[in-house]
Amino acid sequence: MSEVPVTIPVADTVLIGDVQRHGPEGVLLLPGWGGTRYGPQRILVDTASSLGDAGFTTLRIDYRGRGDSPGDSATVTLDSMIDDAAAAAHWLRASGITHLHLVGICSGGNVALGAASIVPDVHQVICWSLLPFMEHKSLVTPAGRDGDRLRTLVRKALQPATWTKLLRGEANVRGALHATAKDPEGDDDERRRKTSSRDLLRGLEGFSGRLHLLYGSGDPQAAGSRTFFEAWCRRHRIPVETHIIDGAPHNFVTAEWTRQVVERTVDWIAGVSAVS
Repeated sequence: MSEVPVTIPVADTVLIGDVQRHGPEGVLLLPGWGGTRYGPQRILVDTASSLGDAGFTTLRIDYRGRGDSPGDSATVTLDSMIDDAAAAAHWLRASGITHLHLVGICSGGNVALGAASIVPDVHQVICWSLLPFMEHKSLVTPAGRDGDRLRTLVRKALQPATWTKLLRGEANVRGALHATAKDPEGDDDERRRKTSSRDLLRGLEGFSGRLHLLYGSGDPQAAGSRTFFEAWCRRHRIPVETHIIDGAPHNFVTAEWTRQVVERTVDWIAGVSAVS
């Protein structure tokens, strides 16, 4: 069964999404901070397709101010994204979904956790490349982050293709230096918008579902984030399982890495399916 477009009421506007209807179990797929309902290299589309083949209803959404959903992108906050995810989850429930799973990539994982803290009876949350919430990042950010950026620049500088571009006058040296110096979390305004007004981890302390974490070993922040969330889950007796994809970076950019993400996600959801 193919996906069909839907509009989902939220606040005084709507979210644009795509739903694929199958059984009574639903999976809400959540993009990252600046992403759309397709995800990098259409990873959310591929996941929805595979989940549909396995008999699950899926919903992919654009947050307000992102993709095709109306709104001002400059006013998007983590809290507004969580509200959008909660609205989509309630919409799924109202359409007949009895068991709900949440899947998010990068900041979409933070959104999924935030939604699970306010939406009752979420069976499981699956987070790809999850990073700690903004207020906790100082606890896990590697001390050598600036060194990592410099090493990345050096590696690129040593590649033959880089020298070819330099000799042809095609290399954007100023842009490369700017990108290396740039804070990946954005400016002060963006960091503020990425910080929730609620203590989301405290809200999750009563979460009765399961948490699954999926990282690429090539993501420089994966190890610290994994350690942080696994320790937090142990303290609060929340079942957690982690899977690492060897060599993959933050966004799982190749077809093979994408395939592994999709297959692991489907296996996790089907493994705790209420109808399996």
